[in-house]
Amino acid sequence: MPPKPNNYMVLAILSTIFCCIATGIASIIYASKVNECYARGEYAEAEKASKNAKMWAFIGIGLSVLIWIIYVAFFGVAFLGALSNAGSY
Repeated sequence: MPPKPNNYMVLAILSTIFCCIATGIASIIYASKVNECYARGEYAEAEKASKNAKMWAFIGIGLSVLIWIIYVAFFGVAFLGALSNAGSY
């Protein structure tokens, strides 16, 4: 009997709450399948679900970071433009 793979449930929940809801929900679904598959003796399926849970959690985190970078860059440039024009009325 191989060791039970990590289900990444905590990472899935945190990515759902703080990052992207859609990918977080997919990650939670796969994370819950890990324990079920392992209990049934489907070790390959449990490993596959574990990898999918981790992948979807990191996709959500990556999308969140990318959106924040774009957001800060856009409004940072706008703020700097407003500062440079502030004294030239």
